[in-house]
Amino acid sequence: MTSNNDKRMESLSQVIPEELAKKMEKALLEVLETAICQNFKESSKFVRDHLTYVKKLRLAENPNGYARYIARKLEEKCEISKNNAKGIIQGLLNMSLTDN
Repeated sequence: MTSNNDKRMESLSQVIPEELAKKMEKALLEVLETAICQNFKESSKFVRDHLTYVKKLRLAENPNGYARYIARKLEEKCEISKNNAKGIIQGLLNMSLTDN
């Protein structure tokens, strides 16, 4: 019996071309360039994480496999809905108002 992860990997390997690692590196570098143009600090977690992805991708024994791992990891990040974001912001504003 195959697991959902195995099925997902099979479908990814059918869709993803062999040059995935090169495309992934290019995309990561474009994201980093955009972040730096938007004044992200070089020491920010976002920039450090993406630099780490690029470095590990370049050093990986199986670059395409590592690129698949990165793609899964980045796609699986949970987004916060606009309503939840508004609630979080309201809570932060209320907290900062009571701190003064």
